[in-house]
Amino acid sequence: MRVVEQTSDRLVLEIRPVALMVMCVGLFLLFFGLGFGMRLFLPAITSLMGVPAMPGLSAVPKAPGMNVLGYASVIPLLVAVFLIKTRRLTFDRPSGKVTVASRGILGRGETSYPLADLQGASLAAGRSNNSGTTYRAIMQFAGATGQVPVTPYSTSGSGPARTVEAINSWLGPRVSFGGGQSVNLSGAQAQEALAALEKLGIRVPR
Repeated sequence: MRVVEQTSDRLVLEIRPVALMVMCVGLFLLFFGLGFGMRLFLPAITSLMGVPAMPGLSAVPKAPGMNVLGYASVIPLLVAVFLIKTRRLTFDRPSGKVTVASRGILGRGETSYPLADLQGASLAAGRSNNSGTTYRAIMQFAGATGQVPVTPYSTSGSGPARTVEAINSWLGPRVSFGGGQSVNLSGAQAQEALAALEKLGIRVPR
């Protein structure tokens, strides 16, 4: 996660999963090489190295399951194409919007939510057989919007926690009222409302 811009009125975060992309490409090459490399590339490699051709090298018997590994190489490739995208989160007080823009191999997309409905961000924990506990950042919106994951996948790094911290720090403290309503104390309208309450002798803890 990278903070592109941070002012009192605007926060822009960019999430670029470089490590996940490298891992998917590495798994693709590994599975493809194990599955098909021996039969397809070994004769060509020996020829380039000047090693005399060995009769029957291209007809090396297939080890059980090797073809399965070769075909399985398409799985990390599909993950890289459909799930791994650069995401940019824009929180803009003047426009009152939260914009989630994504950019990937298949194109771009953009979704907007009301900033007034954003109640904060939190971490959602998951389990991975290889990496133990993984996390992803979740934005909490009021009403029917509910929870909006920042990414469709979880990771074991510190990125999700830093994303949550950046969002909550920019939003500032919040005051909760009955019925599940909350007010962001750092918003201009909220400050005006609090000032009006203080004039009436009603003090709201900050």
